[in-house]
Formats: sequence, C-alpha cells, structure tokens
Amino acid sequence: MRRVLFLGLPLALFSAACTYDNGDARRVLDEPQTTCPGNPVDPVQTAIDTDARIETQPGRGAGVYVEYSTGGHWLLRTTCDTDSNSTPCEWDVIVTPEDERSISNVAPQGLESSTDSVGIYPDYPRSYQLTAETGADVDGITFDTEPGTAIAVDSFLDGACALPYIFWVGEGAAHTGAPSNPIVLIPTHE
Repeated sequence: MRRVLFLGLPLALFSAACTYDNGDARRVLDEPQTTCPGNPVDPVQTAIDTDARIETQPGRGAGVYVEYSTGGHWLLRTTCDTDSNSTPCEWDVIVTPEDERSISNVAPQGLESSTDSVGIYPDYPRSYQLTAETGADVDGITFDTEPGTAIAVDSFLDGACALPYIFWVGEGAAHTGAPSNPIVLIPTHE
C-alpha cells in the first residue's frame, strides 16, 4: 500500500465516528452552480491509483480527498482550514458512477447529524450527495461500485467551484486541484 503526504498537510490518520442525517440530500447553493469559470465543456478524465492512500490532518487545510481500493471500494473525505481562520467549510460534493453503473453500500464517516447529510441526489438517481459543514474534523463517506468503475466528482466549497481543493493519487503522483468540475476518476490496475 502506498501512502502520499500532501506538502503543507501534516500526517494524521483518518478516524470514523458519529451519526448522520439520512434524509434527502439538499443543495447548499440557492441557485445551483453548474459550471466553473474556464471549465471545459466535457469533464476531464484521469487515473486514480488503486490502493493509494492520502493522509491528512483535520483543521490544517481545505480539501476533498478521494481514494479507491481494490474491489470497487471508495473513500471520500473533506477537511477545512479552521486552524487558521476558525470558519467551517460548507462542502457540497456529488459522486456519479460512469457508464450507467450504480453506487451501493453508502456509509457515513464522521458526519454530525445536525449539520451534515448524505443521500441520493434528487436530479440524478444514480448519484449521491454529501453536504458537510467541516470544521476541525473530517467528514466523509464510503461507497462501493463495480470494480474498475469510474466516478465523476462534482464539488463546491462555500457555494463556489472547488477545483483547487480536490486531491487524489494518479499514475504514482499526488494531484492537487482538478482541471474540470466534475472530474472523472478512472481506477488503475483493477
């Protein structure tokens, strides 16, 4: 198993806990933003390495961290830079499997029932939406797809495009920032 540390983010282990709101997913934005300035018309497709890990520390930086494990298991986590500004991050992240496939076994990771939720995204029944107010903690979800299934990750932070805040490992390199919103992550060597 490979581990990647993003510079500027100290090492820490992710821990899961707590409960969540299993109600309907909701958009954080009053008027959903469907594109980002300079966003390509078609989402960019890129590799995500199987079994590569990203270690982060809550409160040290804002980010959406995506990992893929052998067998079709996904982990998506959010963090915030509350150590430097004391303001929580309002995340809105939608994951959609490609090729008409589906997502199963969605489970919360560290979600607080009063501020966070995960559910089916109303406009796209194959998609799941995580809305999380992330402070000095880590919020996230795990889910499964058919092994090798690519997913599109559509993310917003505080109502704006979150292109610079997406992190994953692909082709042996740590990636900071996405070239499009959504970005399509395609698992390697499954």
